[in-house]
Amino acid sequence: MLDILKKVLLFENLSDDTLKSIQKDCVIVSLKKDNIVFYEGDESRYLYLVLEGKIKLYKTLANDNELVLKYFKEDEMIAEVAVFDGFDYPATAEANSDVKLLKIDCHNLKELFLNNPDILMQINTSLIKKIKNLESVLSRYLILDAKSRVVEYILENSDEFFTLKQHEIASFLNISPETLSRMIKPFKADGIIDMKNKKINTKRLALYKS
Repeated sequence: MLDILKKVLLFENLSDDTLKSIQKDCVIVSLKKDNIVFYEGDESRYLYLVLEGKIKLYKTLANDNELVLKYFKEDEMIAEVAVFDGFDYPATAEANSDVKLLKIDCHNLKELFLNNPDILMQINTSLIKKIKNLESVLSRYLILDAKSRVVEYILENSDEFFTLKQHEIASFLNISPETLSRMIKPFKADGIIDMKNKKINTKRLALYKS
């Protein structure tokens, strides 16, 4: 467990004694695909570090559709901002595959964390990244049309584009898998997207950006 904690960006500058104290409030949990890690509105008591698999974070809209905010992958931490700011989980986290998570109970650790400037700095950095991600999601969902969403997503996530399944990307973009397939078909035919060699001609693709 100590070796795992040392790899967590949030804790990388902490002493072994401090990590041993944190370790007492940690447990490794395994979840099957589609299991819920936490629901939107639940009390934010736990931090989660993805050890294996992938987590989908989403909000449920008034029409019961999902607005996907982010996919968390290995070595990414979930919910640190909610935990340290003391508000309920703002979205639902669901296992997008079979996953293994490090679950950290922060009830007894919050004072320790908040008195450590290194951890506070990492939290601020994480908050800035999450705000930028939310701005991107809102812009994509509220402003851009389907084609522009697809182009912008590929330009910003060219590596991830080849690792995610098509229905996952479609869900993230709030379009149907059929629409996504139709949108990228001309790019494949024109050699802009090379699925075989996993390459994208970003300069040419950027010409299609609105």
